[in-house]
Amino acid sequence: MKITLLTLVLLWLGIFQPADPYISSKDYDVNSFHRGKQSSKSPKRVYIQKFRALFEVYEEATASTSGSKNERANRTTTVSGTSTRMGVQLSGVDVPDFQKIVDEAYADFVAQLEADGFEIITAEEAGKTDYYSGYTKMEGGASSTDQATGYVMVTPTGFDYWVKDVSSSGREKGTFTDTSSKLSKDLDDAYVAEATFIFPFVNLDASSTSFANYASSKVKADINLRMAASVGSMDNEQMSLGKFAKGFTTSPTQSLLASKVRFVAGHMASSPLFDSSTSLKRDVYFGEIFAEDKLVEVTSAEVATFSKTAYPQLVMVSGGEMTLASHYVACDHAKYIESAKGSMMEMIGSGIYNFKELVKD
Repeated sequence: MKITLLTLVLLWLGIFQPADPYISSKDYDVNSFHRGKQSSKSPKRVYIQKFRALFEVYEEATASTSGSKNERANRTTTVSGTSTRMGVQLSGVDVPDFQKIVDEAYADFVAQLEADGFEIITAEEAGKTDYYSGYTKMEGGASSTDQATGYVMVTPTGFDYWVKDVSSSGREKGTFTDTSSKLSKDLDDAYVAEATFIFPFVNLDASSTSFANYASSKVKADINLRMAASVGSMDNEQMSLGKFAKGFTTSPTQSLLASKVRFVAGHMASSPLFDSSTSLKRDVYFGEIFAEDKLVEVTSAEVATFSKTAYPQLVMVSGGEMTLASHYVACDHAKYIESAKGSMMEMIGSGIYNFKELVKD
């Protein structure tokens, strides 16, 4: 069979051209700091202080209006209050899928570091430092829904980590402290690493409208899997991700939890002498995960007019006092897993590359 040059070109384009990345180069936010050639003083050892992914599985929001009553000479005009609540739950993937994604991403993270000659410091060794005095060791590989409402936190199987304490409800305290340069100092200036990935799947928008003769409350849902650059304070009518983020930190000034891969080493005052951080400038969205991408629920009330009488009247209104909406949104199982795992692998690769480049400086 004769193979033409055009055929070879087409084969190369179809087979060898890399697929589009989940995270483009313009989406990364790379920050680096390297003082006093700290890398020349730090041993080729890394302690992975945190490795976790947070997968959103449920979100809810409520919009409401207050009732109104207008007394006139010969009639009473009443508009009832309205309340609309929407709860959206993810279906099509489950905790075993999340665990598999995180386990494979963690194995890749460790393999890349070890391939470059870095020794991984164990949790047992790190636990002997003054930094972790009084802390509690947690076993990885167990998912947790106690850390943030609507999210499942997953850590790698066989990955142990330290927390300040665990509440009676199972909420970990101090799990989400900033990667500390003090810990690096206690580990003889070894590198301390963090990898965090956050995957929301829905964004809810609650709104309300009130006029003299009409009231309406509405909740809209935009459904799209994404890796979030960060999560923080949101509208009061929605689930409080501000409280969520603060629960993952100990600093009162830190209100954001970010997706990132970070390495620090050395310590001076309250800052590291080496800091390589790879995060996102904006949320990264993954298409074609869900068949439906928008939901809307509305509750309305219109004016009801009654003639004045000498006796009490039963006030009737149009519209309901409450609409309870429960939605289960199915995802494409394979595409969800591919997108979540692929984006985590890409950020890990970029984070380690940026780390190694800074070590060379």
